[in-house]
Amino acid sequence: MKAIFTFFGAHPSWRVFLAWAVALLAALALPLAGVGGEVDRQLQNMRANLLEKPASGEIAIVEIDAKSIQALESWPWPRTYYATLVDKLSAAGVAQIAFDVDFSSHSTPDQDGRFATALENANTAIILPTFKQKESTTEAGYVESLPIELLREHSILASVNVHPDKNGQLNDYSYGTITDNMVRPSLASMVAEASGHINKTFAIDQSIDPATIPRYSFVDILQSEQPDPSLKGKKIMIGATAIELGDRYPISRYGVVPGVVIQAMAAETLVQGTNMADIGFLPPLLLVAAALLVWLGKHFDHNKSMVPVIALLGVCLFAAILVAEYLGLLTFSNFPAMFFLGIFLLVEKFLRTSFALTRSQFSNADSDLPNEAALSQFLAGQGSRNIAVAYLSDFRELLVVTNNDMRFNLFKNLADRLKFLAEDERIFHLETDMIGWVIKEDYKDDIAGHFDTAVALFQSPVMAGETKITLRAHFGVSGDSIDKAKIAAEQAIIKGLRWALHDEEADRAIGQKQNLLVELEQAVESGDIHLVYQPKWNLQKNKLDGAEALVRWQHPVRGMISPEIFIPILEGAGRIDKLTLHVLQTALDDLSIWSAQQPGLSCSVNISAQLLSDDSFIDQAIAMVGAANIQGGHVIFEVTETAALADLQMSILALERIREAGISVSIDDYGTGQSTMSYLQRLPIDEIKIDQSFVKTMMSHDSNRLMVKSTIELAKALKLNVVAEGIEDQTCMDMLSSLHCDVGQGWHISKPVSSDEFLGTWLGDSMMEKSARG
Repeated sequence: MKAIFTFFGAHPSWRVFLAWAVALLAALALPLAGVGGEVDRQLQNMRANLLEKPASGEIAIVEIDAKSIQALESWPWPRTYYATLVDKLSAAGVAQIAFDVDFSSHSTPDQDGRFATALENANTAIILPTFKQKESTTEAGYVESLPIELLREHSILASVNVHPDKNGQLNDYSYGTITDNMVRPSLASMVAEASGHINKTFAIDQSIDPATIPRYSFVDILQSEQPDPSLKGKKIMIGATAIELGDRYPISRYGVVPGVVIQAMAAETLVQGTNMADIGFLPPLLLVAAALLVWLGKHFDHNKSMVPVIALLGVCLFAAILVAEYLGLLTFSNFPAMFFLGIFLLVEKFLRTSFALTRSQFSNADSDLPNEAALSQFLAGQGSRNIAVAYLSDFRELLVVTNNDMRFNLFKNLADRLKFLAEDERIFHLETDMIGWVIKEDYKDDIAGHFDTAVALFQSPVMAGETKITLRAHFGVSGDSIDKAKIAAEQAIIKGLRWALHDEEADRAIGQKQNLLVELEQAVESGDIHLVYQPKWNLQKNKLDGAEALVRWQHPVRGMISPEIFIPILEGAGRIDKLTLHVLQTALDDLSIWSAQQPGLSCSVNISAQLLSDDSFIDQAIAMVGAANIQGGHVIFEVTETAALADLQMSILALERIREAGISVSIDDYGTGQSTMSYLQRLPIDEIKIDQSFVKTMMSHDSNRLMVKSTIELAKALKLNVVAEGIEDQTCMDMLSSLHCDVGQGWHISKPVSSDEFLGTWLGDSMMEKSARG
């Protein structure tokens, strides 16, 4: 199966033809399995609704209805009633009289004689019913029930047999029956004076509204003194419509209706000529399949959805049968053809998705070049080979000035340029800013020459759409693994080389990094990791606002290690959550002590970017804050601007959860990213923290002072608090206060201090009335 997927994934046109063949086979099997008849019937009803029309008015029904049953009391009625009815209808000048009433048994001689006389004297044709039935429940033979001989002498006989389908519905009608080699036309055929093959049936036209067939009550005509002129020229069908008399059948569009109404609808079908030839399911199915096949051969584009084409074919198919039935030309079963289109769409979508998933495992979505998994697969059959990696050292800066389409084109052109250096001319896109290849055997003894050529190929700009892009690359090579070739490329950047061969020194550097990671985890447990707090001063109220928790690592051998070193190590290893939870719990413990002495203080804790997508971390952090006893104090989670905007929708969901738990959210280092205040407005936040690079220089650089001023004004308009970090002198602090900045932070206010020092110095009674000091 994987081999089939691989083949068709590489040949998208074959994929769609496979879907076509599967859909056609499924549609052909559908009628053979007896599936879909009910759906086809519902489609017929839908068309009947659209094409609904009145009856011709040529045929009328005389109903043996509830009114007549009650008025004439006894049942069965004496045959003199029928005789009188024939006399009155004949006098009214009807064109034909057809009974859907059983006269196969004798009444009294007088009654039978009276009815026979009426039939003989009628000046119009009289049709009496016959019906075919089994001789008995134990014998297989059939007999025909006929009117008594006396009545047959003066009438025409017609079959009233009907044939419900497997669902018990009477939607089709026959032209007649054969019993013991006796051919008997159907009642509807006789009334409509239409002929047809005796073994054939036709669909009753249910677009004819049965309510428009003229109807008369039996008793009204029987008791009338003068002939009703509206009866003149009509063909009359007489039968039971009273519920208590039975003789009712279900039809698909109108539900259960009296048998005489069905007989009349069948006769109307023949009169109006809508007993169209039914060509079945095969011609329309093959026609639609052929049309789709022709379109696929000429216009198929695997990058475009097939839905519009399938929808168009479906509409054309439905319109074709609608027009054909409206014009009375022919009809057909269109469900298998519709089923074919639907199955084609599903199978094509399934194959497209399956092949895309298979392809995505071995290609880079940003460039459509084969990825690292594809390179590993390629190497599996190559033995020991030299692997080259090009690290595009300035590529991340290009993300700002290029879009996805430009980068896609850039990598395609770069691959075309470098491919003659690679085995099988295959260039692999390993990471966002890394490409790789297997070095051709021609260069195995001249690796330096290989990379001299590679460096030369990077000298001229590469086209990215209509834009020329200059790339700088550093190369690494390894005969062992892709990872070692990557490390070599990184070492080339560190050492300032154009290319580097992976060696043991690089492995030792990685080992030191891993040792530091292990020691860091031990430091959390041993207490070598501790917190300091930098006070935050309310510039408008001239009082302490709270503090920011900062983590420090006092290594027993290496001394103080900067968080700028160990935080990236933890983030790179995906282990920053444990340290952050440790920092949060420590900060909460300290805040609970401060709040007991001075309620209303805040404590800010920095949250790494990757933790916003970690539901488990967010759950634990919220639970910690909820369990803390901070008595009116509150916690602030600081998230960097670039982290919050990296995945905006995910950040919104995560920050909403945090705020709903009563935790404030601050955007840290505001101004260093590429966002605008209007973009940040979409985030559920409480404050922004202006980056110190702007605050420190705002007194000497007009542009930075303007940036700080406009940020404060915009934040106020959005009802956000503003914190300025990096205050190093009183002049700067005064300026921020005059600009209505809410909170200040920096070495002029205080350097970071221990929890004990913060408690003793900043929460003493003297501080309640003092202004900030350095």
